[in-house]
Amino acid sequence: MLNRFLCIPIAGVATEYLLYGQAEGGLADINKLDMLLKGLSFTQKKAYSQVRWAVLNTVLTLRHHEGARAKLAEGMSEGRSVGFCIDSIEKTINAADI
Repeated sequence: MLNRFLCIPIAGVATEYLLYGQAEGGLADINKLDMLLKGLSFTQKKAYSQVRWAVLNTVLTLRHHEGARAKLAEGMSEGRSVGFCIDSIEKTINAADI
């Protein structure tokens, strides 16, 4: 469960990296994750390893589901509802991929 949670705050910076080849934001999110893991008694080395895993996993997931990410971005840029955005993701991702 922790691994899944760690990917959520990384998604924005990972998307920025995938789209533009660099990411200017996200340092604050990564620092917060680091503080959370330290609060859970992770060593610095273990916290770094967990954050690194989350970044890599998030990038791979976003690449694998590029179509769903594009549909989500389109819906958000059009000001669509959260329900609409969720529906567009669910229609784009093959159930066998989940």
